[in-house]
Amino acid sequence: MFKIETWENNPILRTPASKILDKDFKQAVKLGKNMIKYIKNPDNWWVGLAAPQIWHGIKLVVVSMLNDRDDESFKTIMLLNPEILEFWKETDIESEWCLSIPWVKWEVKRPTKIKLNYQDEKKTKKTLILEWLPARIVQHEIDHVNGKLFIDYLK
Repeated sequence: MFKIETWENNPILRTPASKILDKDFKQAVKLGKNMIKYIKNPDNWWVGLAAPQIWHGIKLVVVSMLNDRDDESFKTIMLLNPEILEFWKETDIESEWCLSIPWVKWEVKRPTKIKLNYQDEKKTKKTLILEWLPARIVQHEIDHVNGKLFIDYLK
């Protein structure tokens, strides 16, 4: 369904993605729906995916809004043109892993709360304030559309 390469073989992962324009919105939503199907497939089961990971240099991510790592009743949403507006000062260190860097898991320090803007599937502009695990997942995926990987946080 998707071609997912490691970060060394996908230069799009290191390039900031382009904003989704009105003329391309319908196609981006179609891609986003396929991305949701992919990560929700029990054979794949991931909690997030960014368009640059599958060779599309656009600002599109899909994320699962887990309450905790054992949450099985979560909703997965599509964020088009996401932008983090605010990072809270409180941080936490937790393990992260990534489709683009397989078999590697690292402790990453991130803010525990964020505020972001995005557009939904109907082009409606929305604002979310997220905490803990959903905030971490969204930050990780938005990093991908900004040309950044979680290994960039390692010292």
